[in-house]
Amino acid sequence: MSRRRNKKAKLNNASVQPFDVNSWSQAELILDMLMKCNTNCSSGFQLQKHKNEFEHIDWMIKNLPTLPYVMDSYLNFVFSNKLTTGDPVLDERVLNPFLYRQNIKGVTNFAVIRESIKNMILYGKCGIRWLDFDNGILNVDANRYTSIVKEDKEYYGFNKTIAYAISTDETENISLGTEPIELDRDEFRTTGNIISKNKDVMIVLPEDFVNLRTDTSKENGTSKLMEDEQRLMLIGNVYQRLNYDIVYDGPGRLIFWLKDNFLNGGDIDLSADEIFDQSSKAKDLRAKRAKDEIRKLAEEIKGSSSDNVILASSYFENKFEHIPRVTKATEFLEYLQAKEGSIIAQCIGITPELIGLGDVSGNVSMEKIIDNAMVNVIIPLREAIATQLSPFFSEKLGIPKLYFDKYEARYNVDRSSEAYKYSLSVNQMIQAYATSMEMNGKMPQDIQNGIMEALQMLTTHITNVS
Repeated sequence: MSRRRNKKAKLNNASVQPFDVNSWSQAELILDMLMKCNTNCSSGFQLQKHKNEFEHIDWMIKNLPTLPYVMDSYLNFVFSNKLTTGDPVLDERVLNPFLYRQNIKGVTNFAVIRESIKNMILYGKCGIRWLDFDNGILNVDANRYTSIVKEDKEYYGFNKTIAYAISTDETENISLGTEPIELDRDEFRTTGNIISKNKDVMIVLPEDFVNLRTDTSKENGTSKLMEDEQRLMLIGNVYQRLNYDIVYDGPGRLIFWLKDNFLNGGDIDLSADEIFDQSSKAKDLRAKRAKDEIRKLAEEIKGSSSDNVILASSYFENKFEHIPRVTKATEFLEYLQAKEGSIIAQCIGITPELIGLGDVSGNVSMEKIIDNAMVNVIIPLREAIATQLSPFFSEKLGIPKLYFDKYEARYNVDRSSEAYKYSLSVNQMIQAYATSMEMNGKMPQDIQNGIMEALQMLTTHITNVS
């Protein structure tokens, strides 16, 4: 009786959840535990959570393998025509020496501008900080600076940017908090630098900084990645799921069947008292033991590779069922191969065929695709960039303006070449006709008619392509 009382006390103190075994089949119980382990185990495939938009964008950049190729190709088209002042002499004497001069970090100023444009597209904005002509310009990542604005008291209705706060640590994001920045007045008197007393934040005035943005109507711009977030997150999650399937390449879902007499008071690893104790708490305890065993087995399966040996306990029958995967790794790969590059290119704003992705129709020339992309996407982007850079560099370098050189449409050049070839053919036919008349004095009427028809067709075609 004493032992009986101790066992009851132990059961009363045990933290067990009521469990109605009749509400679940044994198969459903096992599957439920496996699925819970899959989402809750430390090594499981889990959805990503992001503290802010920059972390969200960083996650997409790191999980979209084709993105670097798309961005590099995009930038190559942006810079397919050089930056110019419009004056060859100024380009040679002032602009080009500055662009290809190394800045204080040993990087060319041209590379800084290119990197800033890339970050602007990805994050919506990117800073360019001016040091001086010799030390050049620096790229300031989007998460390292913020605009300091105040309400305009003259015209009202909008905030005016008065300065930019930049984190002095290249590895740290800007964080101003709610307290005002306490500036170091001695530092300002000595060096002219506006910096906080603890040296973590510096202030740069607008004349020495460009807040390069995709959308100048918004102080922080708009990230191209966030405009098509749903599809890009889908690609990233497909890669994560694919990696998960490759690492845990075992059999997939398995159902291990419990022995029928266990939950009904069978003799599996139980004492005599436990067998005959049919109270609700005793049944709950046996159910909890089964669930704990299932959880351990699920974790063992999850952390194993296909050649591991798994030892099961005596709680289970000598049989199991395999639930086949709904999707396979090959299907993920096929989807990524067919869609990833095209989706990313469309998200950035270019035709996939422009950079060798997607399918090109047989009756559409590559020259037409390039011309269409340049006219409708690249050139407008160039103009948006140039209008932000030109006032800044005009002031710093003493040049009238800065812009991208004119683009010559490739298809128009080809059409001119084609028209020229047809013109040569017409001239050759006319010369042949004239020579024949001079030598023979007469040409058969059918040949004359054929030549005239050919001349008429060529002339019409020249008119169409010109």
